[in-house]
Amino acid sequence: MSQEDLKEWENDIGEGGIMVDKKVALSSYEEKRQHPRFAVKLPVDYWQTPEVIQGGLVANISKTGLCMYSVHKIEIKTKLRVRIYLSKSNSLDCIEGNAKIMWMGLHREQDWHGFKYGVYIGEMTPDYEDRLTNYLLMLQEQQNSSP
Repeated sequence: MSQEDLKEWENDIGEGGIMVDKKVALSSYEEKRQHPRFAVKLPVDYWQTPEVIQGGLVANISKTGLCMYSVHKIEIKTKLRVRIYLSKSNSLDCIEGNAKIMWMGLHREQDWHGFKYGVYIGEMTPDYEDRLTNYLLMLQEQQNSSP
């Protein structure tokens, strides 16, 4: 992923890296995105060291980033490895790459309390990049064919 993509992320986060969740700001932000986001519910593993792997849920994904939920607090600018499982039925259908926490916020749903993170996806092997591209194309086709 390019330095230009990373700069776009850094310019659009709030002070201290905490994203302000305002509908007006969010809608205008989405229109400026270089890569479309697709709503998903995918499991994700992430780690700084292989000895401690934690999990979360990807809420949306694009070519250069994702939004994920987790009960674990992660500091802004933390560099991680991520593994996103693209299929619930096949644990081998995944992508893996370097990532960086760009912003965070608190998140609540019914009886669940945790954190919401904006994650920049950095380096991936060409095979993982191809898998992600194909997955995003599939999501785009599904979105275009739905009424």
